[in-house]
Amino acid sequence: MNVSQADIASIVQQTLTQFRPHRGFTFRSPAVTVTGGHCVNQLGEVLKELGATKVLLVADKQVHQLGLTASCEAAIALSGLELTLFTDIAGEPDSDCIKAGSETLSRCGADFVLGVGGGSALDAAKAIAVLGDYAGKLTDFRVGGIASRRVGLGAIPTTAGTGSEVTDITVIKDLAQGIKVPVKGPALVPDMALIDPALMLGVPAGITAATGIDALTHAIEAYISRHSNPLSKAYAYHAIEAIGKALPIAVGYGQDIDKRYDMAVAAYKAGLAFSNAGLGLTHAISHQIGARYHLAHGVANAILLPYVMAFNALSCEAELAEVANALGVGRESMTSRERCRAAVHAVRQLVMDLGLPTSLADVDIAKRDIPLLAEQAMKDICLQGNPRDVSPGQVASLLQQMLAGTLPEGYC
Repeated sequence: MNVSQADIASIVQQTLTQFRPHRGFTFRSPAVTVTGGHCVNQLGEVLKELGATKVLLVADKQVHQLGLTASCEAAIALSGLELTLFTDIAGEPDSDCIKAGSETLSRCGADFVLGVGGGSALDAAKAIAVLGDYAGKLTDFRVGGIASRRVGLGAIPTTAGTGSEVTDITVIKDLAQGIKVPVKGPALVPDMALIDPALMLGVPAGITAATGIDALTHAIEAYISRHSNPLSKAYAYHAIEAIGKALPIAVGYGQDIDKRYDMAVAAYKAGLAFSNAGLGLTHAISHQIGARYHLAHGVANAILLPYVMAFNALSCEAELAEVANALGVGRESMTSRERCRAAVHAVRQLVMDLGLPTSLADVDIAKRDIPLLAEQAMKDICLQGNPRDVSPGQVASLLQQMLAGTLPEGYC
């Protein structure tokens, strides 16, 4: 029997796939991370060490207008590096914004893209640095695989939430289809992350609360993800622990730089965790609601997270019981199920304490949209990490419960 080279190659590939290391994992993180109050003053030195000569600084319009990029600009100027600003980001980044930013990058000839601001600016900077070199529709990249870029990439968050400064993912709204597209790939991990809590002191309480719950969602979903690994679990657990202690104080007294620092590092840890372990159903639904109703991502997560935790408990009761321990509500006298339920109620109580909504009815989600939202959530890449299998009907049922504002009593 004649066997072609293509057949042989296929057999070899299948064999290699079957014998991949059991329980092995890959872990990605920035090459350089700088932290500490006012560490932004070191920015120029760090950029030069990374080989930058011309920098494109990508920032939220509001962040730039408030002067939060001024210290970054000054540090870059003092180092003698060329600087170009791109601040045309008024909300969550979309395909038009990325196109405009990519054109600016091409014109100025920068060899380093630096994102400064909240998740929108960091996601935009990452997309500009990577997608400008690729032709095709934005949705072509939703499954990942982008492995290279020709420019350096750095991120400086001004909120403690998204973790985008460390992740291999960016989320861009595709205006042609009206959906949010999560794009994933190793080239999206920044070369440098700079965490300066002094840049976060002026963040309003409402934004601090929403972004903080976003970080908590990242940590919890990463901890219970079916793709979790020992490193991601360690980062996620300590992020949950820190957020439970620091977030109420950061919201209630925003000038506490120590709690701002604790939150910033926790968001960083949560980012490392979910970037390497994946997310779950909360984010799969949140992306659809955010795109359709223009609801802030952290607010959407605040509503959804307790319901999804209760639903997922059927498959991850033990892990959620450990989440209760991290949040300080687990007791030795409790059964695993009792600690699991304590975790769900602790998260909901925290959301209420921070003044965030707990029902989709609070944000005017239309009942008629539930089937479409459920259908779109099933296509979201984040669903791959969810610990429990889910059907469109179950997503629709969960959305109904979220509208009613009543947590399910049982796991089903």
